[in-house]
Amino acid sequence: MNYGTKARDLLLELKSSDFLPTYNEEAVRASLAEITHHTDELTDLVRAANRQQSDAAEGTNTSSSSQPQIPIESRPSMLLHDASIRRNKRCLLAYHAYRIDKLRNLRWETAGTLPAHIQPLLSEAEIDFFRAYDNLVTSTSLYGLSDYNSDMTPPTENFVMVRVVEGGLGKIETEMCGVVELEVGTMHYLPRGDVEGLLRRGALVQLSGEEC
Repeated sequence: MNYGTKARDLLLELKSSDFLPTYNEEAVRASLAEITHHTDELTDLVRAANRQQSDAAEGTNTSSSSQPQIPIESRPSMLLHDASIRRNKRCLLAYHAYRIDKLRNLRWETAGTLPAHIQPLLSEAEIDFFRAYDNLVTSTSLYGLSDYNSDMTPPTENFVMVRVVEGGLGKIETEMCGVVELEVGTMHYLPRGDVEGLLRRGALVQLSGEEC
């Protein structure tokens, strides 16, 4: 079975589109179902390994409290399922992050009006996001905090996709995403302000959708 093809195709759709392709709910659901499948398979393998470790410990009258050793024959399958879960999640996150960024930019270009020819391309959740984002910008302007409509482009890129490349960073507290654990090799979609310092020192690297 070719794992991850549906999620990969979502990104290829973005790449081949002038603005945004129609939201592909079928492929998104298929990718989520594949994540569930791999999670279930991985869980079963871990439980079987734990049972095998426990049975072996009882047979040799040794303590089973030591760190479980994954049977070597189970490791390739575990690695495959884990890699498939991570890749599908990265692709789904990149797909939705890209579309949300497009909608943010569209709000500034149209001063809050969602063009009629764009609506059929969006999911209901994306339409709700556009309206909520417009209401937020409008209310901020009404309270006199800033006259955003004087500039047709967002002042900054609020969120960025990053990969952790430095070890020992531990957990960080973000304003909008709560506590995030920064393990080497993991990818996160986070507010730029919360990770600006880590980006500047090279502990994180910023990614584009094509790198996910």
